[in-house]
Amino acid sequence: MKAVLSSGSAIVFDARPNSEYAIAHIPGSINLDERQLGRFTQNYADKTAAMVLYSNGPFCDLAKSKSDALLAMGYTNVSRYQLGLPVWRILGNAAETNLQGFREIFRARNAVIVDARPRAEYAAGTIPTAQSVIAGEASKAKQDRRLRYLDPNIRIVVFANSARVARGVAEEISRNAYPNSSYFGGTYQDLKRDKFFLERVPSPYFLDGLNH
Repeated sequence: MKAVLSSGSAIVFDARPNSEYAIAHIPGSINLDERQLGRFTQNYADKTAAMVLYSNGPFCDLAKSKSDALLAMGYTNVSRYQLGLPVWRILGNAAETNLQGFREIFRARNAVIVDARPRAEYAAGTIPTAQSVIAGEASKAKQDRRLRYLDPNIRIVVFANSARVARGVAEEISRNAYPNSSYFGGTYQDLKRDKFFLERVPSPYFLDGLNH
């Protein structure tokens, strides 16, 4: 899967519903829900193009059923990544969250939000309740109050000033026993522009013990 994504040798589709895709998906994949499947031939005219579909793991039949549908439509080079998103994450790879998904996660209040921007920017204002974990700190954060007492299955979503930085920190966190980690594929400014939260200066509790 990593080779396919890095080389662009196939189009990778997420066969799950859009609501699940928004919250977490394999980076570089395209959502293929029922609505998109209905106009698939218009968007993908080349029926010999290589395609890879995935869904929610070895026992989820969404990827199989949609692969079968594409074969019935005449597409001839369709494969499945049978491990799916759950095993992708367990192997230490972060998922990506889009703006819709981040908004839903924030409103549900059921995830830990991590700010991976430089500490001074975090201290000047951030998303309410966000923890500061910068690159190279995941192991330390697991030992202190930031991540130490979390359920290993808790959802964690990371944002930064770039998707690249956020992804790096999310993957560090994932490899430190929190596989349900994802990163926002945009920037903090993108989140602010959407106006679904009021930026706040973190309390002394969130800043205590952190190096600036």
